Amino acid sequence: MKAIYKNIVNEKRHVLQDVIPLATPYMLAVDPCNLCNFRCKFCAMQFTRERQNYIKQMMSYTLFCKIINDIKEFPDKLKVLRINGQGEPLLNPDFCKMVRYAKEAKVADWIETITNGSCLNAKLNQNLADSGINRIRISIEAISQKRYEDIANTNINFDKFIDNIRDLYERCRGKAEIYIKTVDIAVPTEKDKNKFFKIFGDICDRIFIDHIIPLWSDFNELNDYFELQKNVGTHGQTVKQVIICPFPFYSLVINADGDVTACCADWKRKLIFGNLTTTSLKQVWNSDLLHKFWIDLASKKKNDYEMCKKCLLPTFDCNDNIDDYGTKILKHLVFREDTYVHNR
Repeated sequence: MKAIYKNIVNEKRHVLQDVIPLATPYMLAVDPCNLCNFRCKFCAMQFTRERQNYIKQMMSYTLFCKIINDIKEFPDKLKVLRINGQGEPLLNPDFCKMVRYAKEAKVADWIETITNGSCLNAKLNQNLADSGINRIRISIEAISQKRYEDIANTNINFDKFIDNIRDLYERCRGKAEIYIKTVDIAVPTEKDKNKFFKIFGDICDRIFIDHIIPLWSDFNELNDYFELQKNVGTHGQTVKQVIICPFPFYSLVINADGDVTACCADWKRKLIFGNLTTTSLKQVWNSDLLHKFWIDLASKKKNDYEMCKKCLLPTFDCNDNIDDYGTKILKHLVFREDTYVHNR
């Protein structure tokens, strides 16, 4: 196997409690499309039986460009811009044009996306390779056509699917990293794991097997189909309860219609801090509403928020445990609040 077996967690992380509050978010996830051509049983967004209060749609190129221009108002560049969200990003016909616009605007050190890989073909692969994207993460849901039908509720030509990934890998050499990942439920036995590595290990730069976790807040249907390991996190780490969620302190999610939410787990949109069709991203980041949310999180009042109260994402997928630094963070936040009010 040529690929490196390694997850993509950045090991050179800033000490979050020392830098909060940030003048510029470290990461933004901009969703170009919350539609998907798969209906994976572990995905709340596409598989739930609950009716949502928003429509599934593609982000317009105009709105995307407006968001990128908004990012320029911050004093610093983003560390990471993820052009993906709760659907299949490559369904948006403007995806490569979006990447190029963001790249040319120089708003982020790193641009990446996550795709199920089903839309890949020679023409799209070349456009992706030429777009300036830094990493393409491909989620493999199964290692056979039959299992794809069971897990993702879709019928794909598995051999052609593999050929398209191989073609992408060849076209992206020296331009973008191809990272292939799957989850433990897709490869439950050692034989399955070996087959996964044999199929994909030579057609990507990096490869990994994640543990499936209760990512989606209040998505109980997940337990109807899968038996989750309660003591193992996403990357195989030992699970430890996390009270102060770190994600909203350095990142936000921008949905396809412009709604800004706290994190990727907020699939029901219980925490909306603004809409970028009517306000700027910097205004949202510096808003009293988001600032109060930070204060409540640092004060360990997450149970005041319905979504956060039920969310297990920080416990299973946290790389910045700031539970012991709530008081320190609060002092920094209050100082920022005093300065902000004084200068308003």
